Amino acid sequence: MRALNSGVRALLALCLIVAAGGARAEHSETKGRVIQVVTAVVGGKNVFIPSTIVVAAGEPTTLSIFNTTDQPHGFRISALEIEAILPSQQEFTLELPALRGGQIYEIGCQLHPPHRTATLAVMPAR
Repeated sequence: MRALNSGVRALLALCLIVAAGGARAEHSETKGRVIQVVTAVVGGKNVFIPSTIVVAAGEPTTLSIFNTTDQPHGFRISALEIEAILPSQQEFTLELPALRGGQIYEIGCQLHPPHRTATLAVMPAR
């Protein structure tokens, strides 16, 4: 339990560094809202943090995904035909298309199927 707590603390610290701009995106220009996502190993399992990403319908959204691990990972939303390779120790930006509200999409890693999945939830427009 102590090892898990220290791992979680380290991961939270890394998330704060990334959110504060400690890593640079491949593309400097983004549109609309930017959501930070991290892929990491926690308790021996590959995870996306946050595991639930919430966006508003029709609003431009960019995902800034930082791979904290020592190997490349995939990022796939099959229903949107989005698939990318996330290089190790690098940040990758991905612009989402305009999405219709009330939809839920599964996010996975096409390189490592045991990778824990995440969810993209699209809320109705305001």
